[in-house]
Amino acid sequence: MACTASTHLNRTYTLVAANDVLLDSSVMKYSPTDCQRPELLNKKLIEGNILLCGYSFNFVVGTASMKKVSETAKALGAAGFVLCVENVSPGAKFDPVPVGLPGILITDVGNSKVLKLIFTCIFM
Repeated sequence: MACTASTHLNRTYTLVAANDVLLDSSVMKYSPTDCQRPELLNKKLIEGNILLCGYSFNFVVGTASMKKVSETAKALGAAGFVLCVENVSPGAKFDPVPVGLPGILITDVGNSKVLKLIFTCIFM
């Protein structure tokens, strides 16, 4: 597998979960963990780190997108993003999407060896 460096070599990054950096806990009605609205998240805690987002039903129905996750992460100064799918919903599509920031979509957390290799390629 060939890799291209997207972030700085020999640097570690903190993984910051979107639900841990909410500016206001009352915004849960906006599904902040799918990282579609940067104004709901604390930029100071995300800047320079990797933003961890969740793949919700909003992605299936089209109200959320990986492109918007990338835009949110970039607006918040993140070094990259991780989008995790906890439960694959019927109709879920995982087509490649060009984004302007290092990112990864994890569809099966059971493949930890593959994920480690992908993480190394994208974030190292």
